[in-house]
Amino acid sequence: MSRTLHQLNSRITGMICPRCQKRYPVGDYFFGCPACLERGASSNLTLVYEGKAQIQKDATGWHRYRDFLPYDDTVSLGEGFTPMRTFPRLAKELGFRKLYTKHEFQNPTGSHKDRMNPFITARAREAGYSTVTCASSGNEAASLAAYAAADGLNCVNVSTRSIPSLWKNASDATGAKLVLTDTPAARLFYQKEQLAQGKDWYPATNLLDLPSGSSPYGIEGYKTLSFELYEQLEGQLPDNLLIPTCRGDLLYGIYLGFRDLLETGYIKTLPRLVACEPIPRLELILSGQKRVEDKFEGDTSSMSSIGGNTATWQSVTALRESGGFALSASDTDIRDAVRAMASHGLYLETSSAVVYPCAKKAQKQGLISSHASVLFVLTSNGYKNTDPA
Repeated sequence: MSRTLHQLNSRITGMICPRCQKRYPVGDYFFGCPACLERGASSNLTLVYEGKAQIQKDATGWHRYRDFLPYDDTVSLGEGFTPMRTFPRLAKELGFRKLYTKHEFQNPTGSHKDRMNPFITARAREAGYSTVTCASSGNEAASLAAYAAADGLNCVNVSTRSIPSLWKNASDATGAKLVLTDTPAARLFYQKEQLAQGKDWYPATNLLDLPSGSSPYGIEGYKTLSFELYEQLEGQLPDNLLIPTCRGDLLYGIYLGFRDLLETGYIKTLPRLVACEPIPRLELILSGQKRVEDKFEGDTSSMSSIGGNTATWQSVTALRESGGFALSASDTDIRDAVRAMASHGLYLETSSAVVYPCAKKAQKQGLISSHASVLFVLTSNGYKNTDPA
């Protein structure tokens, strides 16, 4: 399949590190900020836009937001513009004035990852790569494989041998190559080894054991969720957004979208972002008990899509800048949460249902008022659950 090269948004003038504020030319920095890396730290880079931008109300789909995005000519499988609903009974159950849900599981491959990958394949093609690759044993592997196929690119998914068959089958069906390793860390080593040997691979996801985050071009795609909410709610955004969080790509992308809306005058204040985790990671960082560079203890196997024992600077930035916070849920919490959400008609992947126990904790601890409005970002459906319990 032959396609023309995608063209980068002319408003983009460079990149900046949110940690050290050092600026760089537009490019691909697969190991994050070089200056931070030299100091033994890790931070992703963010695209810098200059000039006037506005929502294009005469356009359709996410092209309405093209002024704010790195590309406007990506392939599309119909991602975005997912439904948003209100659940009065659930709001009463949790003790909130109003509760909204955003159904990201209704994206083409069944998760929020579909907002990120059109921009990753667009960047890979513009930068001259023939193959995209990711380290994933779940939603990202399935999504990247689908968008690579749609954009006429090869795909190599590097996963652990424990990859559930449902994601393996989804990746295989597109013609993507699947490489299996014994451990999550071995996935990164394998990718770095292949790049060092000159393989023509564009990495969609983080390459560091101390993660920085996924491709900055891909993370920009998550801004569309913020813009959609602004339009769906006619500018009356919820007070708090609860977001399942692993390395913070989704969290940070949503923050960037709201920051764009703030800087262009569409909104007056940022909604407060709440990171929902399987173990205390960002909780401990924000309280000063741990550093971003530390490793964190706990079992994340019941919520593998947001698992792992590391955190990122981009997550910290999103929470601090929005006045937000982080909470975690236990193994028992999450099993009850899947059933509780399903009793309202929403059958969710465990990593998506994490918002429910975190919301209960936030209300009980007085972190979210009973007078507040809340939105759950529901990232993936329960048909991807692999634990029979």
